[in-house]
Formats: sequence, C-alpha cells, structure tokens
Amino acid sequence: MAPNDEEIEDRCASCGGLLTIGADRAYAFSPTGVLCPACASRRGGVYDAERDRWVVEPDCSDLPDERRPPR
Repeated sequence: MAPNDEEIEDRCASCGGLLTIGADRAYAFSPTGVLCPACASRRGGVYDAERDRWVVEPDCSDLPDERRPPR
C-alpha cells in the first residue's frame, strides 16, 4: 500500500520543525526544500486559505536550493 500525502514527513529548512506534507500548509521553495507555515510567514509569505495557496512567496534567497549552482 502506497503512503498518502498526509503520512509523508519532512523538516522545515529554517527551524527544523517536523512537517506532515499534505496536512501542514508548508511552502515548497525547491524540489526538496520546504518551510513550515510560521517560518514562511515570518519571511513575508502570505497564505490565502480560500484559494488554498501561498499568494505571496516568502523570501528564500538564503536557503539552499539544488536548482541553483553553488556560489
């Protein structure tokens, strides 16, 4: 039996808090990087519950992103 989204866990890239993907309103800033809702909000992100999406992206420029080449 394949796990559903609510069973997959990850950690916030900023605070290290445990997230349940699918249950938490995490912000994915890269294929493997996520922020918890509190850290995403502290970084300027705005989540719209009616639209069920982040309408303003948080600032993730200081976080590692495997899509960007290392400096």
